Amino acid sequence: MKLKESTGRKLRYGGVSALLTALIIAAIILVNVIFSALSQKFTLYVDLTPEQLFTLSDECIDLIQNGDDTFEESFSPIEMVDRIREENKAYNAEHGLKQGDEGARNEHAMIQLIFCDEPDAWTAELVMHYVYNTGLELEAKFPDYIDVLNFNIERNPSLVSKYKSNSDTIIDKDYVIVSLDTGAGDGLRYRVRDLTSFYITDTDEKAGNTPWAYNGDKAFSSSILAVTNAEAPLACFTSNHGETTNDQLTRTLLDAGYQIDAIDLKNQEIPTNCRLLVIFDPKEDFLVKDGESDVDELTKIDQHLYENIASLMVFFSPSTPECSNLEEYLEEWGISFDRDDAGNSYTVHDPSHSLNTAGTTVIGEYVSDNPASKITEPMRSRPYPQSVVFKNAMSISHSDLFSPQRAMDEDGNATGYSYGTYMKDGTERHIYNLFTTHDTAFSMADGKKVEIANANNKPALMTVSVESHSTQESSYSALTNSSYVVAMGTTDFTSQQLMESNAYGNTDLLLSTLRTVGQEPVPVGIGFKAFADKTIDTITTAEATQYTVILTVIPPVLALAAGIFVIVRRKNR
Repeated sequence: MKLKESTGRKLRYGGVSALLTALIIAAIILVNVIFSALSQKFTLYVDLTPEQLFTLSDECIDLIQNGDDTFEESFSPIEMVDRIREENKAYNAEHGLKQGDEGARNEHAMIQLIFCDEPDAWTAELVMHYVYNTGLELEAKFPDYIDVLNFNIERNPSLVSKYKSNSDTIIDKDYVIVSLDTGAGDGLRYRVRDLTSFYITDTDEKAGNTPWAYNGDKAFSSSILAVTNAEAPLACFTSNHGETTNDQLTRTLLDAGYQIDAIDLKNQEIPTNCRLLVIFDPKEDFLVKDGESDVDELTKIDQHLYENIASLMVFFSPSTPECSNLEEYLEEWGISFDRDDAGNSYTVHDPSHSLNTAGTTVIGEYVSDNPASKITEPMRSRPYPQSVVFKNAMSISHSDLFSPQRAMDEDGNATGYSYGTYMKDGTERHIYNLFTTHDTAFSMADGKKVEIANANNKPALMTVSVESHSTQESSYSALTNSSYVVAMGTTDFTSQQLMESNAYGNTDLLLSTLRTVGQEPVPVGIGFKAFADKTIDTITTAEATQYTVILTVIPPVLALAAGIFVIVRRKNR
């Protein structure tokens, strides 16, 4: 009898203990699920990452506060706002106006970050909250210069009507407008950004266009630079020659503060404020006056580069068909895309310095000893300079129109670097290599090896041509400006894989190049911030959650079953 009572008591205690354990575990799981749901709904987070993923970067703060040190004569956004305020104050005093009077200019001009919905909407989802949080941090850091506003454009669409370039312009609730009203002749300056421009997105169909990195610091700083610049630069992509649109290149130009437009040279004139022309992988030749065409597109380009001190960027690839008119014009800038007599492209291979076994994803070699190399100086000065990758590249040579030169010092001694020079009708042009292959490279054309590199002959992958213009300002001084033509033998240089990786310097190289040829401050060095990898090796987040639940529930259940089994065995012993 006592044995039965003792056994029953142990069974009851064991069962209660096991049940209590299971209830506690279930409660922990339930609390975890509830807090996970609340954190998603109300965007609750604490930034514990060493990279401070959601906080303003020091580089962004420094650029807005102090501007770009490369341009000593340029002003930072803060200095520009101060200048605008002083000019407006002087204007009001001169015209006897007080702040608030009709026709008076704003003496308290602010950079406005306009979010096109209520604060609750911008904090309801993580992807929107990160952007809104950066805007609030900018306002907190520069309270006298930056003001965050919220427009409910669903209730009052007219609030953003003045920020539309035309009636077809779309501004949605997840858009951000960076604005500065100078009050002067140039009036309102603004940039309109959609939500996707604040992120680096995986365009793989399986990933569902999921953002995988935050680009907010660069998006905001570039827009702030653009609206505080004395003149908003315009970049025009040529069209109607089979050119392709490249999203990564467009994004980089936007990050550099450019406005983007397309231009049909056959039917349109180039706007005088176009600072940069881009020709990207044309499939058809450009028109010249040859008896069949009354339009000369290349003369339009040449006159624009000279008269408006503008620049040109040209992207070819081994698959770009021969464009005899365009390539003949580029030879006048020293640029010759290498082809054999049959027109077959020279494709660069270098298995010793490549990201693939075929040797066609070539790591370029920095050229560091000529005047154009100032473009890459910030990149080369880093402790570990990033590799710049030229995927599926066509080699470039200096054209026969240019005379090869060797740089000389004051004593007439060669200083090391070579370049090409050209003089015609009082115009002098120089071409410099910015990136070459290594001396282990070779080129293929029509399935044959056609050129082998060596220490003294490394085919160029990227070149920069310069034409200097001197404008007489007075009888004592002259102002020198330059037009640039940048040539690259690859269109895959701007592929998503290479542009959206911090491991490679492709994005920074383009930004540094734009900073030089556009002669404007550009946010170089402000990188995107990759989100934490939420996978365990090859296990997805959902699978990891499922395994966590299984491993949490099954051990107590097994322990309970084992306890019951032991008690039953003892009872029947």
